[in-house]
Parts: sequence; C-alpha cells; structure tokens
Amino acid sequence: MRYAYKTCVIYPKGLRVSGDDQSDKLAESLEKESNELGKRGWRLTTVTPTLINGGSVSKLLLTFRKKSQDVATGKD
Repeated sequence: MRYAYKTCVIYPKGLRVSGDDQSDKLAESLEKESNELGKRGWRLTTVTPTLINGGSVSKLLLTFRKKSQDVATGKD
C-alpha cells in the first residue's frame, strides 16, 4: 500500500515570554489541526518537538499520512 505524507508546524500564537508553559496552547492547536486534516482523510502519525525555548517546547512538527489513491484522485 502506498501513502502520501503531509507535514506542518504548529506553535502558539500571540505574545510569549521565555520559559512560559505553552502546553495548553499547543494541545489546542494540535487538536484543531488534527481534526481539520482528519476530516479530509489524513491520519496523524508523528509529533516532533522542533523548538525548545527557555525549557519548554514552543513548536511542534506534525506528520500526517493517508492512502496515496486519495491523493491521486484529488481529494485532500
């Protein structure tokens, strides 16, 4: 079976102070992005922290996949 992959970066919007715990904002963004892409057939496969600032994660790289036939038919 073949798969297509999509990656995106999420981060909390707005003013940030170094060392602030961004967990709630990141969780909200992760849920929103996962639900939006999930409606179009994308499945979240990996979450990778990409930026740690002041001891807390402030950016996440998300990797989604879906069957490549969905991509070939123009469905996103």
